[in-house]
Amino acid sequence: MSEYKMLIGGNLVDGDMTMDVINPATGDTFVTVPRASPRQADAAIATAKAAQPAWAAVSFDERREKITQLADAIAARKDELARLLTMEQGKPLPEAQGEVAWTEGYLRHYATLELPDRVIQDDDSGYVAVRHKPLGVGVGIIAWNFPLLVACWKIGPAVLAGNAIVLKPAPTTPVTALALG
Repeated sequence: MSEYKMLIGGNLVDGDMTMDVINPATGDTFVTVPRASPRQADAAIATAKAAQPAWAAVSFDERREKITQLADAIAARKDELARLLTMEQGKPLPEAQGEVAWTEGYLRHYATLELPDRVIQDDDSGYVAVRHKPLGVGVGIIAWNFPLLVACWKIGPAVLAGNAIVLKPAPTTPVTALALG
């Protein structure tokens, strides 16, 4: 990938600004990526809010399938993602490959989870049950040290629960988040 875009409202868009990403091993810029302006951040949140009701209505099984599809996409691009992690974060390649594998594995794990109702009380004096429903839009702020893994630790549960999510990667490691988008 030579050109990265941000994903806002289902569309790949340029940033209103750009920023250089430095390879910590060389100290040199290895890529220039889009950077969202406050206007674009507001647009990302607004489109996520607008999409939220439709996403919340998606069946639990379909949400699980979307998580599995994301795991499949990561597996299909595992070598590229590992190289990007090494270049943007400085992680040795075997550790970057491990991060990609863990990311895929966690997503596959999330796709196996259930969110059943939990009955707390069911007797003559009353019925109390905990039911899960989507809450809305979450913002996932991603750390620099495991940028792909932490992003998917946030994406998987949010998607499974029927919530929309907006990711904000660390400024030192935005490339894998953009590739993920």
